[in-house]
Amino acid sequence: MLSFKEVCELPENGFEVVACTNAEDGMELFENFLEDWAGVILDAKVYRDRDSQVDDLSGFAYSLSKIQQLYHKRRVPYYIFTGQPDTASASVFAEEHKDHYYEKAKDDDKLIEDIKANAKTLIETQIIHKYPIVFDTWPESRHDLLRILKVLEDEDWQNNSVLNDIRKIMSDVMNRMYERGILSKEHDNANLAACSIELGQRNMVEFVPVYVQRAIHTCVDVTNPGSHRSDTDMAVQKPDGAPYLLRSLIYNMLDVLYWCKDLPPASQKEITARRVELSQRKYNKQNSKN
Repeated sequence: MLSFKEVCELPENGFEVVACTNAEDGMELFENFLEDWAGVILDAKVYRDRDSQVDDLSGFAYSLSKIQQLYHKRRVPYYIFTGQPDTASASVFAEEHKDHYYEKAKDDDKLIEDIKANAKTLIETQIIHKYPIVFDTWPESRHDLLRILKVLEDEDWQNNSVLNDIRKIMSDVMNRMYERGILSKEHDNANLAACSIELGQRNMVEFVPVYVQRAIHTCVDVTNPGSHRSDTDMAVQKPDGAPYLLRSLIYNMLDVLYWCKDLPPASQKEITARRVELSQRKYNKQNSKN
């Protein structure tokens, strides 16, 4: 017979269940990866921390308090899934938490269906479904992408913090370009502008379309730290400063990320790098004649 965890992870349900042995470790994991969770399953009786000798309601109370403290950052649905006789049969506890309460072995199917239904209403889930190719192509950038695309969905056009997030995405792009042999030099966090310039050379059109070159240059030039950034930050923050700047940057970023789905594989890095090198030599030779 399959466990509840195994049933949740069946293809038709598609959950990954991460189990923790105590409330403190569980909530630390929950907070550190806050944007990842579709829900939190709590047991009514659980160890409070690693040194606890008794599993009681103190662990549950700690977890519930922590979840509620983080509501200002993200509201994640929680579910109380318990089979302890002294709590499952306690009418006061069940009534107090009736909207979140599920009894083990009795409500398993209902809990799974409720998690699936609630997950569909989460803005993070909706965003991922709206841009599936982008998230599939860039799993390592998931957290930054969610923050950026929430700004787009919420039309939060004065949120200048997103400029740094877009810059981080451009760093991920440069890393990917180097891994695939498109860039000749590895991105080191200090040469973002230099990487953008290299990708924007005329001979690189064979490998990076003009519209992608220009989108990369725009995102890098506007978000990169420098003398102009303070002016950009101020323009974004002002209600009448640059009301269309963030959305244009985000769409430029999405153009780049979507195009990257067709990059040559990392296994062909040396072949791709050689093609880029030959193209550069040919371009330099033609220019020298002129």
